[in-house]
Amino acid sequence: MELVGRILNSRLWLIIMGLMLTAFMLIGLVSGQVVDGAATFWNRELTENELNMAAVIEIVWSAHVLGMGIMILGIGLFAADPVRARVGAVAVLAAMGSQFLAAIWSANFGYAGANGFNAFAVLIMVVPLITLISCFSKLNARR
Repeated sequence: MELVGRILNSRLWLIIMGLMLTAFMLIGLVSGQVVDGAATFWNRELTENELNMAAVIEIVWSAHVLGMGIMILGIGLFAADPVRARVGAVAVLAAMGSQFLAAIWSANFGYAGANGFNAFAVLIMVVPLITLISCFSKLNARR
């Protein structure tokens, strides 16, 4: 049981998730990959104006995820249990829930999202899930 408690360390997982989201989004925004890949997320050929709008959508979406990553990282670094676990759980649910809802609602307008299921997709889903479980496991933890 001690091993499970050590593995489900809410501070560690919040920091990992925060760093992951922050790093991925910063790399994508600074390198231009966010703009360059904007057209690939739509299920049809885009006009020039639509391509510009797609790039803006990806920039805004990435900036949102970047902000959430910084917030989650800050919770992991500066909050103490049980507050860290409680606020962390809300932050993870808000971050992942907002992305899930945005993807579903965007699909109604032809947004196809990332195609394929690869190791990167597994990482993007598993880390938040483990982070959420670690936060839930520490909701009533003593300092």
